[in-house]
Amino acid sequence: MTFVTSPLTPTQLLDEIPQIVGWLQSNGIDNLVIEYGSGCKLDPELLWRDIEVRRADLVSFIQSSIEQGIYSPGEADLVVQDRDRTFECLFCHESDIHLATDHESILTQAAQRWLDKGYGGFKLAASEDWEPF
Repeated sequence: MTFVTSPLTPTQLLDEIPQIVGWLQSNGIDNLVIEYGSGCKLDPELLWRDIEVRRADLVSFIQSSIEQGIYSPGEADLVVQDRDRTFECLFCHESDIHLATDHESILTQAAQRWLDKGYGGFKLAASEDWEPF
């Protein structure tokens, strides 16, 4: 299933990263693959390449990417996946978050948090239409 938030501010996007780290930790996901995408300030041949990062280092990796001017929240794509590709989180250049995972507990926690924060958004299950959550 996939969830997509409504557009968020850069601060709101960054505030979700520690939450996502917690969800990954509670599901035993330690090894991540990061990809810089559209809008990142890198040579084109360096975009969409797998960069292995440990879950514990995700926050500092993203912060470093911002400080180096590579990634700008809400203006560029940054993809976070687990090595087995059962979890994917896209911090989108359109200022929203796309979360796709097979982990039901992560989806439940994300939906509850995003509803509580007023982020709204939509969900898509296999062979269904987008609907609000």
